[in-house]
Amino acid sequence: MDALLAQLAAEAARLSSLGFLACTAGNVSVRLPDTAGSLVVAMSPSGVDKGKLVPADFIRVGGDAKPLGDDRRKPSDETRLHVSLYQHVACGAVCHGHPPHAVALSLMSADRVVFSGIEMQKAFAGTTTHACERILPIIENSQDMAELSAAAVARRVPEVPAVLVRGHGVYAWGATPAEASRHLETVEWLCRIVLLCARPTR
Repeated sequence: MDALLAQLAAEAARLSSLGFLACTAGNVSVRLPDTAGSLVVAMSPSGVDKGKLVPADFIRVGGDAKPLGDDRRKPSDETRLHVSLYQHVACGAVCHGHPPHAVALSLMSADRVVFSGIEMQKAFAGTTTHACERILPIIENSQDMAELSAAAVARRVPEVPAVLVRGHGVYAWGATPAEASRHLETVEWLCRIVLLCARPTR
C-alpha cells in the first residue's frame, strides 16, 4: 500500500516540477485494493503543495467521496469527479492539473481538440500509430461537482484517457499513477504542438 502511495506522490512531484500543479492547484488519486469489493480511493488533500506529498498525506475516501473512518482532513474539492471516473472508467489512477497550453487551447476551441498525425499521440495507451485522429473533449467548467462529473463521464472517448475543462485544466487517467501522469503530460505536449501550428509565420 505504501509503495503505491509513494508512486502517486512521486508522480505528483514530477507533474509539479513541470508546472502542471502550480501553487496548491491540481490533485491526484489512486484506487486502493479492497477485499470487500468496495471502491476505496487515496486522494490528495486540499490546499497543500502537491510537489511535497508523502504517502501519509493521502486521504482514503469511499464511493460517496467522503473520508473513511474518523479522518477529519479535507480531501480535494474535486474528489467527486475522481470517484465518478473510477466508477465509470476501468482505471487505477487519476491526475488533474492545470497545464498552460491545454488551458489556453480550451479557451480558443469549440468543444474538442483534434490531434492528427503527431508522433506523440502514441503516448496514449492503446494508440500504436501516429496515422490517426485522436479527439480530446472539452467540457464547460462548473463549480457544481456533480454537474462537472457527469459531463466528464458523458463526453469521454475510449481512445483518449483525458478530458479538458474549459479555462481550468485536464483530468487524465490510466492503469497506474505513472500512466495517468504520462497521459496528462501527453495532452499538454500535444496541445502545445497544436498552438505552435496555429501561430502565423512570417
